[in-house]
Amino acid sequence: MTAPTQHEQPWDERTAHWYASQYGDWPTTWMPIEAERWRAEESVLDIGCGTGSSLRHLLAHCPDGRLVGIEPSAAMLAIARRQTRQAGLAERIEFHCSPVEVLPLADASMDSVLAFSSYHHWQDVALGLGEVYRVLKPGGRLLLSEEPEVLERAGLNLEGIQQQLLAAGFDLQSLRRLAHGEALCALILARKPAPRI
Repeated sequence: MTAPTQHEQPWDERTAHWYASQYGDWPTTWMPIEAERWRAEESVLDIGCGTGSSLRHLLAHCPDGRLVGIEPSAAMLAIARRQTRQAGLAERIEFHCSPVEVLPLADASMDSVLAFSSYHHWQDVALGLGEVYRVLKPGGRLLLSEEPEVLERAGLNLEGIQQQLLAAGFDLQSLRRLAHGEALCALILARKPAPRI
């Protein structure tokens, strides 16, 4: 996968259309979903939702939930909205043009947050994780997945990401490696601590 990193060119219309055609429905958009359990009424935020593929896939697991996608690229968000509308799901998924550092959601409003192949794009990791922590309900989970080759190219590693999660106040739950054909990704599960009773 050769998508731009935070150190490369921005996601303009040409780049967004190239990505959508090559990787819009790549297995890494749904492998982490299939690796977890979901509740029908779960509220889920997808950070850097790209074409919206993950959220459309998630609807089968959360038919009564609130599904929200944020994407800082207006060009990519237009593709997500169009593909979701064409699938007849426009009324079921919310989309917002926003970076992770300024999430347009209320405190403690989400059960789960997804960050699939988007973490390496975040401009301010500490601020972004603070926002994720803010919008998650106590006990809520963050599912963060990245592809090994993309992490290496971005100068990141799984150990460093886990340390950043701990520093942001998350509890680390698991680290798994997922594969489907030639698609590979690492999935980190972290939770916002729930109050002790």
